[in-house]
Amino acid sequence: MTMGQIAALIAAIAFVILVIYLGMMLLQLAKVLKKLQATVTETTKAVKTLTIDLDKIAHQGNDLTVKVNDLMSDVNGKVGKLNPFFQSLENFGNSLERFSEKSDNPSAKRSWKISPWLAGKVAKKALKIYRKK
Repeated sequence: MTMGQIAALIAAIAFVILVIYLGMMLLQLAKVLKKLQATVTETTKAVKTLTIDLDKIAHQGNDLTVKVNDLMSDVNGKVGKLNPFFQSLENFGNSLERFSEKSDNPSAKRSWKISPWLAGKVAKKALKIYRKK
């Protein structure tokens, strides 16, 4: 064998080793790509499931917001109805106070005071009448 043939043989062996190495690398790359494809498929399914769940949660949140708004409107309406009652109660208390002050005046014809018991009875009766509305 001549030197040229030996060199060609070494080059051929090196080329075969290179082809085998590249083939092994391509097989490993194919395995990685298959695993990556499976991972992407699972991730896509999970994202779809999460999207559906988030849509449901968003819808429930919107429904809850509507219910809270209705409840707040109801509470505000009821509080608004109570304001005149408390205003009337305040006016009644002021009237009782003025009446009591007048009865303390020695120059008044009558010198009697309204009793706390009577004031309580009148206030309870006013509250009972108001609740019937």
